[in-house]
Amino acid sequence: MSLFYRLIILLALSSLAGAAMADSAQRKPSQETQLKHFNTYAYMGVRVDLLPKAMLAQLPEDVLVGQGIMVSGFGKKSPAEQQGLKRFDVLLTYDRHALMHPKKFITLIRNDKPRRVVQLKLVRQGKIMILPVTLTAQKHPLNEDQLDYQYNLQTQGYDGMKVKQFAKDDFKASIRYLAADGVVRSRTFAGTYKKIQRDIYAASDLSMMAKQHLMQAITKRKKNEDGWFGDIMPFTDGDFFNF
Repeated sequence: MSLFYRLIILLALSSLAGAAMADSAQRKPSQETQLKHFNTYAYMGVRVDLLPKAMLAQLPEDVLVGQGIMVSGFGKKSPAEQQGLKRFDVLLTYDRHALMHPKKFITLIRNDKPRRVVQLKLVRQGKIMILPVTLTAQKHPLNEDQLDYQYNLQTQGYDGMKVKQFAKDDFKASIRYLAADGVVRSRTFAGTYKKIQRDIYAASDLSMMAKQHLMQAITKRKKNEDGWFGDIMPFTDGDFFNF
């Protein structure tokens, strides 16, 4: 076989493989998030309070005025206590963040990630030192809004969808749904009304209710023919915390 014909065959095979990969990528749902059953936050297990005036007078001169909070106690299985933090230590910084108030300290921990090492700058017996503390994880139950989201997702099979019409018979429909493995995924269907209808009802990972509601949305959009149909239900991710 000549080199010319070999190149032709290789190009054809590459083209077919690329088309197959593109088709597979288009049909494969994208994984987004595991359905939550609890909230996980970083945990240090430290109770803090404002500095008493008597303790303020004992701080080194190079400590900023108003800086510092006092360790007043520890929570259950406190990783900070286990790693060397002591009661009545004065915390000056959390990494590079100056600590002026207990609320700042609490916010920094809530915004942090479990298993990360935090550098605590503190004063103990009049001396400034650095103490590394590895955060652990603590589980909290879902709040009321998250429980409602979870219930709706499990009973309806989806949490949001969007439909757009580009031409008289050219649509694009997206849905975010709960797959059988408990993962919330999104999937997009595109093409003519008949093609989308065929593809939706052939999708084995969508519940029948999700299929019917998505087709109802597309059908309504087809009848309106006035651009964006908009959200049937807004997309969310079940996370209602800003910590």
